[in-house]
Amino acid sequence: LRVNFGTPEFLAPEVVSYECVSFPTDMWSVGVIAYMLLSGLSPFLGDNDNETLNNVLSCCWDFEVEEFRGVSDQAKDFISKLLTKEKSWRLSAAAALKHPWL
Repeated sequence: LRVNFGTPEFLAPEVVSYECVSFPTDMWSVGVIAYMLLSGLSPFLGDNDNETLNNVLSCCWDFEVEEFRGVSDQAKDFISKLLTKEKSWRLSAAAALKHPWL
């Protein structure tokens, strides 16, 4: 299945690249939501949609020092294992539910 729509900040790289999507695509969005809930920031937000999509494709993000102060290493590990460009390396839903942070 291939799709070409969605909110840019939440799109997985494979959606932006118009590649096949699957369950790991949804897990990417879980990672974005977790990042946002813990920091109040979007990991990929740019000044416009094109910049945001380029940020997603480059998969360049980090844990801002100030915003993630006090956030556990387990929470950061959870997010890191979801915001992985290669979809086959992302946590599955079953593995995410077994993650120590949850």
